Amino acid sequence: MKLDLSTKPQVTVSLNPLLEAYCRFIFNTPAKQKEIIVSRTHDIGKLIHSNVVTSDLPVRRPFMDHPVTFILPVNPINRHSVYSHFLKVSNWGEQKIQDGIEYEYRKWVERRFEIGYEVKWSQKEIINAVLRGLNIRNNAANYDAVKKIDYRNRRKTEEKRFEMLLNSDY
Repeated sequence: MKLDLSTKPQVTVSLNPLLEAYCRFIFNTPAKQKEIIVSRTHDIGKLIHSNVVTSDLPVRRPFMDHPVTFILPVNPINRHSVYSHFLKVSNWGEQKIQDGIEYEYRKWVERRFEIGYEVKWSQKEIINAVLRGLNIRNNAANYDAVKKIDYRNRRKTEEKRFEMLLNSDY
């Protein structure tokens, strides 16, 4: 039985495929379901929900490279607004959503590296586990995108160590 989500309140934003995969993972979205049902119990759900505004007129969105549709939660406070108005996300709101999801994703990946390194996994094993866990194709671009997060995090750590050494009284 396929769930009909077409009557549910929804907004569409442009997200890169890694961030979409992360959202699908976070909200436990079935593989064949196009839309991602968000919950306000997660910070990403709150972020998306907080950047939605209503309009009395339909809003025509420009072409998006990678559109992702989010189904919004309905509660007694927003019920009237989401069913009696058109919903949209401004360009600035979309940028805030993208930045917020990217931040959450980077922190999540950094934590996967910490856990992986603690159990003595190699960088390659951790990257492959992250890509498989998010159900993302393991190609050079995706592999490098995850690897870059680890590289930047290690670089920050090295810079902090160097700063400590420079400021040491010994």
